[in-house]
Amino acid sequence: MKNTYYTISLFLGLLLYSSGCIQKAPNPVLVPVTQIVITPADDVSIQVNTTVSLGVTVSPSYASNKAVTWSSDKPAIATINPSGEVTGIAVGTATITATAQDGSGVKGSKVVTVTSSGQPEVPITGGTVGPRANNYDDPANGIYVSPTGNDATANGSIDKPYKTINRALANAQAGATIVLRGGKYPQTVATRIRIPNITIKSRKGEWAIIEHAYVHSIDNQESGVMIDPEASGCKLQAIEVIGGFYAVTIETKWGWNGDDDWMAASNIIIEDCILHDSKYDVVKVKPNCNNVIIRYNEIYNSGRYWVKENTPANGEDNAEGIDNVQGNKMLVQNNYIHDNRGTGIYAKGGAVDVIIENNRIERICGAGLMVGFDTSVSWFDLTVNPMYYENIRGIVRNNLIMDTGWEGIGLYASKDAQIYNNTLVNVNNGGLYHSALYFGLSYQDWDPKAKRPANVNPNIHHNIISQPSTFNRQMIEIRYSNDLGGLSALEGKPTMNSNCYYIVGKSAGFTDNRPGSTLTNGGFAAWKTHISGDAGSLEVNPSLNSDYMPTNAQCTGMGITAPLKAY
Repeated sequence: MKNTYYTISLFLGLLLYSSGCIQKAPNPVLVPVTQIVITPADDVSIQVNTTVSLGVTVSPSYASNKAVTWSSDKPAIATINPSGEVTGIAVGTATITATAQDGSGVKGSKVVTVTSSGQPEVPITGGTVGPRANNYDDPANGIYVSPTGNDATANGSIDKPYKTINRALANAQAGATIVLRGGKYPQTVATRIRIPNITIKSRKGEWAIIEHAYVHSIDNQESGVMIDPEASGCKLQAIEVIGGFYAVTIETKWGWNGDDDWMAASNIIIEDCILHDSKYDVVKVKPNCNNVIIRYNEIYNSGRYWVKENTPANGEDNAEGIDNVQGNKMLVQNNYIHDNRGTGIYAKGGAVDVIIENNRIERICGAGLMVGFDTSVSWFDLTVNPMYYENIRGIVRNNLIMDTGWEGIGLYASKDAQIYNNTLVNVNNGGLYHSALYFGLSYQDWDPKAKRPANVNPNIHHNIISQPSTFNRQMIEIRYSNDLGGLSALEGKPTMNSNCYYIVGKSAGFTDNRPGSTLTNGGFAAWKTHISGDAGSLEVNPSLNSDYMPTNAQCTGMGITAPLKAY
C-alpha cells in the first residue's frame, strides 16, 4: 500500500506541474553595487612602518555581492592587504582603491599620506669618495715644517721651517696650524698632538707623507699620529700617514690607572687624507672620544704586521679600517675604504648616534661594516647604557659595499639601528661565516656582568643585495646559540621593507635559528611570512650598471642614491 501511495502522489504532482498549476521559481534578481565609500571619512595619515585599517560602505546595502578587492597605486609608498590593512613603507602619498568584486566596475578610493617615522635621517652629501684636491688655504701665521728644514735654526716661518713635526708641535700654542711642505717625514715615534685645536695640513697644492719606520716591530706601539686626550678640536687635513701601530689614534684617559678621569679627545676632524699600512687598525677611536668626523679619506691596508706578501689576506686579523669603541656621534662620510684585513668600519662598545654614509667599501677580508660587535665590559658607559648595547641609534645609509669575506653589513647587540639605501655586491664571498646581511651575537668576553642583549628594533629598507652564482650561503641569517643559557641575535621581528634580493641563477635563502621561530633556508615568500614584513621588497635582478645603480625600474629608489666614485 505504501509504494502505491507514493506512486499516485508523484503522478498527481507531475500532472499539476505540467498543467501550470504549480509555478517554477523565478531566477534570482542580482543587485549590483552602485557606490563604494572608504572609511574612515577623515584624511588618513600614517608614519613609516605603522599600519591602519580601512573599511568600506557599500551601496545599496542590499547589493548581492558586497565584497571588494584592495589595491595601492604606489606599493613602494604604502601597501594594503586583502583585509584592508595599510602599511606605510616610505614617505609620500599613495591612492588606495577598493574595487567591487561583482563585476560592476564600481570603485572607491582614498589618498593615504605616509610621513617620517620621526627617526633622524641625514642629507646626501655627494657622490665622490676619497681625498679631494688639496685646496686648503695656508694661514698667515702657520708654523712651517719641511723635509729640508733645520730644527736647530728654525723659527717656523716658510723661509726657516722646522725639519720634524714634533719639534714644531713642541713650540706651538693651542689653535696653531702646522703647515707641512711636500715630501716624506720618516719617524720612529708618533707625531703626537698634546694641546687643543691644532691643525696639521699639507701646504696648499703640495702633499706631505708621514711614514712610521717601525710598523713591523712587535714591541713598538707608536702610532703614526696620536691625538692626546687633552687635544680636542684638532684637524688632520690633506696629509698621508703610512704605518704605525695605528695610523691615527684618538686617545682617551678612560681606564687609565683605574680612576674616574674620562677625559678624551673630541671634536676631531680627519679629512682628505690617505691613511694606510698600519700594524693593526688604520684609525682607532677610543672610548668617550665624541663628535669625530672622518670624511673624504682613503683608508687601506690594515693589519700589515704579519704580511709576507702584498695582500691583506696574510695580515693581522684584528685590524679594521675604522675601529670606534664607544665614540658617540661619529660621522664617517665619503671615504674610500679598501683592501683591509679586518672589518671595513665598526662602531661598538655602546657607540651612540653614529652615522656612516656615502662610503665605498671593497675588498675586505672580514665584514664590510658592523653596527656593534663585541666589546670588553670595561669600555661601556653604564650610566647611559646599563644593558650593554654595542650600538645605539646607528645610521648606515647610502654605502656601496663589495667583495667582503664576511657579511656586507652585520648587526650585533644594536638598538634602534637604521640600515637603508645601501648596495651590497658579492659580499660574504668567503662562504665560511655568516650571511650577506647578518644578525650576530656579542659575547662581551663571556663576562658574568655583561648583558649581551639581542638586536632590538632594527629598521632595514631600500637596500639592494646582489650576489653572484657562486654565493652559497644565506641572504639573511639570525643567529642563536645555546651558550650562556641561550643567546639570541634578535628580539622580536625586524622592521623591513622595499629591499631587493638577487642571486644569479638561484633563489635567495633566509634563516632564523631562534627556537620557536625557526626558518631554515626558506625562500623569499616564506621569509616575508615569517617576519610579517618586507612589504614592497623584491627578489629580482636589479640590473646594476657600471656605477652599481639599478637600471631595473622595479628597483627605483633602492640601493645607493648616487654613484660613489673615487677621486
